[in-house]
Amino acid sequence: MFRLLFTIFLLTAETRLTSSKNVLFNFFVKDIDEAYKFIENEGITVVREIERIGDFAYFNFQDLDGNVLMICNC
Repeated sequence: MFRLLFTIFLLTAETRLTSSKNVLFNFFVKDIDEAYKFIENEGITVVREIERIGDFAYFNFQDLDGNVLMICNC
């Protein structure tokens, strides 16, 4: 079973932040295909399909605020 753990960030500034279309940070997983299936099954928007470069693989998805995040197997 795949489990993706999220870190909660609490911002207390008065300034309104805008979402980023650039990757903000990565989640590391052992099985990229299992992670991809999990993201798809949860209905989360994938913005870049799995890219494989040798043993390295990654894909990007969008959070609820429109930020782009990456999952990779590195």
